[in-house]
Amino acid sequence: MQFTLLASALAAFAASAVSASPVSNAARMILDVWAPTIISPNASTVWTEGQQYNVTWDTSNAPVNISNGASVRLGEDGQLTETTLASGFDLRQGWVTITCPSDVIPGNNYSIILFGDSGDQSEQFSIISPMQSILGL
Repeated sequence: MQFTLLASALAAFAASAVSASPVSNAARMILDVWAPTIISPNASTVWTEGQQYNVTWDTSNAPVNISNGASVRLGEDGQLTETTLASGFDLRQGWVTITCPSDVIPGNNYSIILFGDSGDQSEQFSIISPMQSILGL
């Protein structure tokens, strides 16, 4: 019985070793994952609802193959929201202009999630209402 279990285990190991062939360079390029550091917004950023801002990220270590499915989404309390702020841009440009949504509740618990090859989240920042901006709050 022990011999049968040992033989089965060795056969399974041998089969997995044969099927685990090296990844070709072409396949490896497809598997590149890049999570660029978001530069702005950061913890000291304050956006006003309805105004335009640039979301920026570091492109210095970008791989050769980058996803074309880039998008910027709004996060709240560390969670992804349904709000897409931009999509369909080239991640290599390092920035995209967005309009801050007017239908959010002002607060200091917002973040940006940059999607492409991988999701990357900014530091939390604040969004204020136009009235708060006028009053300097």
